[in-house]
Amino acid sequence: MNNTSITAIIVAGGTGTRMGADCPKQFLKLGDCEIIEHTVSRFIQSGAVDKIIIVCHKDYITHCNNLFKGVDFDIKIVEGSDTRQKSVCAGLGAAGDCGYVMIHDAVRCCVKPSDIRLVADNLFSKKACALGVKVIDTVKKSDADGKIVSTVDRSNLWLIQTPQAFSKNLIVKAHELAIQKGFEATDDCAVAEFAGNDVYIIEGSYTNIKITTPVDMTLAGEYLKG
Repeated sequence: MNNTSITAIIVAGGTGTRMGADCPKQFLKLGDCEIIEHTVSRFIQSGAVDKIIIVCHKDYITHCNNLFKGVDFDIKIVEGSDTRQKSVCAGLGAAGDCGYVMIHDAVRCCVKPSDIRLVADNLFSKKACALGVKVIDTVKKSDADGKIVSTVDRSNLWLIQTPQAFSKNLIVKAHELAIQKGFEATDDCAVAEFAGNDVYIIEGSYTNIKITTPVDMTLAGEYLKG
């Protein structure tokens, strides 16, 4: 096994129902390129990864192959599943003999190449880490009726982003345990935590938004312009 190689797994299997578009949001045009093209470009520009695996819905495999067939980089397209967690497992299964993986949402196309490199720089020593930004708004806890119950101390609160990066063996074992125990999570940090691993936060950028709504498309377009 090549213990220093890093494979990026870009999860692109979502349907994007909240966007209200005719196709999944990762395939919408943003400027001259589709969102997923911007995302892949950021990882290539970073110089931090050796291979990219795109996990997408079976109906878009041909489309992805056509998008990236002329790109001079090691890119592999694999079929995803009906949940994000299962799709990540499909990507891990296709990752080959790499030592480390970065798992990233396809619709976070504004991630900075420098932040990707920062994650890579910390990955070899920490074994499990993720980009995140500190919570800057005041946080309130409410009851079921929406009445404020308390104000939450935000000093140690973070909003977690992607990429989330791990020793491949660590995250594969964590996913295997999650399947065995029936544990489902919204991100891979939670899967790693469930298996008893320490996960570290690497401070990233507030511009690394996840495109979910039409307003996010406008913001992302401005961020990509710099």
